[in-house]
Amino acid sequence: MQELKEKAKELLESKKADVIFGYARGTGDNAATPVFITKPEDTEQLIFDPFCYNNLATYLYRDDHKRLGKPAMVAKDADMRAVIVLVQESQVEADGVLLLSVSCDETGNAAAGCRFNGVMTVAEAAKWLDEKYPEKDIAAGRMKQVADIEALGDADRWDFWREELSRCIRCYACRQACPLCYCKQCIVEKNQPQWVLTGIHPAGAFAWNIVRAFHLAGRCIDCGECERACPMDIPLTALNRKLAKVVRNAFEYTPGFDPDTKPVMANFKHDDGQEFFK
Repeated sequence: MQELKEKAKELLESKKADVIFGYARGTGDNAATPVFITKPEDTEQLIFDPFCYNNLATYLYRDDHKRLGKPAMVAKDADMRAVIVLVQESQVEADGVLLLSVSCDETGNAAAGCRFNGVMTVAEAAKWLDEKYPEKDIAAGRMKQVADIEALGDADRWDFWREELSRCIRCYACRQACPLCYCKQCIVEKNQPQWVLTGIHPAGAFAWNIVRAFHLAGRCIDCGECERACPMDIPLTALNRKLAKVVRNAFEYTPGFDPDTKPVMANFKHDDGQEFFK
């Protein structure tokens, strides 16, 4: 990843970026931590390997990080898609961030190969993603759990989710890890009226997880950070992928590929199907 370090240093020295959002070595060889670099000489801290999980797009819209200036962000494919959605939703300016595109053959595998793909603007990243993923759909292997749950009867499916969501301790780690949970005040913090019950309560846990999944419908870019952050190992990506499937089938839309397109849930077309109305 020497090329990554050199490009990051070059961006800071040329003033094309004021800060680098990247990764540094964490508490061990299999751990990485986000780092925010403003000095060219500090780019030597940068790493990228299969253990750089965090979606750094979560920092783009936070006030304390905005104060650092224009960022250049180390970005995996899903991270670039998150930036595109943030641009669509007017949370990030298209020309307000540069992307240091990186890829790994497999996350969590120390032997997996990793690559630096170059510095990209948001428009260039969109073109690159469009060429790399022409089908713009969730890989079949990632949909197996969704298919298994869909195959259950209504009662068994209810029991499955009741068991899974009963473990929720309402820590909101999923929300904090998600690059698209950017509301200044979350619905769970509103109490006039009280939309979602507080505390570790089955009804509140159901409401929180279902509401959050619906809020991500047509927006989730399947980075998996919510499930990775969950201390109770709840299969949150299964919920998100199910709704992504519904949106794909109903509107032929997959988020995170075109920064110039309106978000599907903020757009109306006369030829939209209405089969989902019950």
